[in-house]
Amino acid sequence: MDNWTKIQANITKGVKEITDLFTSTGPDLPETDMEMCLEADRAYAEVAASSSSDRAAQDTARFRLAWALAHSKAAGHATRAIELLRDRTYEWGDAVLPRDRRYITAVAHFNEGDYLSAKEAATDALRHDRECRQAEALKTAAEEKIARDGVIGVGAVSVGAAVIGGLIGALASSSSRRR
Repeated sequence: MDNWTKIQANITKGVKEITDLFTSTGPDLPETDMEMCLEADRAYAEVAASSSSDRAAQDTARFRLAWALAHSKAAGHATRAIELLRDRTYEWGDAVLPRDRRYITAVAHFNEGDYLSAKEAATDALRHDRECRQAEALKTAAEEKIARDGVIGVGAVSVGAAVIGGLIGALASSSSRRR
């Protein structure tokens, strides 16, 4: 392989890495639509209003609503899912595992773009079950998004510094010409 071919291969690899950095979509999470969210909301309201509902039915309906909201792209849905899943706002029974509540919380944070909180919630899910592949994949995706955002931030600061440096240099050059 001659030098030119090596250079082309390195450039192609670099362009692919940069493209991947900006086009990475993360894990393949299911997505719900408004109708699914409304149906889950109706079912939860029905169970919550029923005096004959047992704790397991309430927990299951609440979790299904949180799941639908966490997987929705509609504004405000992820935030509502997180609130539904918080331990301090509701006393959960045994019907829904803590691991599942933490994982869906991580999904909601991820879909909201709060990758640091998504990573923390996925890590918490893994404390409950180290073998949870979904939580591991989501944690990895969140870490990649955090790293990508950091690289983009560093790049933006570098470009800003270069522009400011260029302006200062141009001003200095123009003022020295006037003398």
